[in-house]
Amino acid sequence: MERKFVDLKYIEPDAKVVILGTFPSEASRDTFFYHKSTNQFWKIMSKIYKPDEKIEYLEGKEENNTLIERRKKFLKKYKIGLWDMIKSCYIDKSKDSSIKDPEYNDLTTLKTECLQLECICFSSKKAFKYYKRYLKQVDETYKNWLEKMSNGEEHILPSPSSANARIKPEQKKEKWQNLLNQYVKK
Repeated sequence: MERKFVDLKYIEPDAKVVILGTFPSEASRDTFFYHKSTNQFWKIMSKIYKPDEKIEYLEGKEENNTLIERRKKFLKKYKIGLWDMIKSCYIDKSKDSSIKDPEYNDLTTLKTECLQLECICFSSKKAFKYYKRYLKQVDETYKNWLEKMSNGEEHILPSPSSANARIKPEQKKEKWQNLLNQYVKK
């Protein structure tokens, strides 16, 4: 296995919510977050906010750059940021279960970069697991702030990955909607 490095972050300074994943899939590493066609993230977001925003996969009818720009515009409009817990690791394809020797992104930068931040949430239990490990190496001041923003296990969302088939897409949407609507205005 080869070590993978990713510098993928989309967080505007006025973000109110940051959603943290684990590490980008192969399809996302050179493009944008949740870019794998089977991932349900953009379908969920579209159903929650604006079905007419056309941020979902369009079956190859649209160029990647145009779709990515639409997604960024959507995130900016709703003040949602996306980032991952891990910036480099050894990984087999896109399997979170294969992650070895993770190097974490510096979440403490959120405190000064996003002054309106109200919530950090996690796109899976795995992302939260890595977050808890990350907190063990953070200065106490930042640790307290991060814990306040993340509110513990209440902010774990069901993974939008199609591999998470235990929860039906409609149930995922409801859980995402219940948490995000507390912070994100339509």
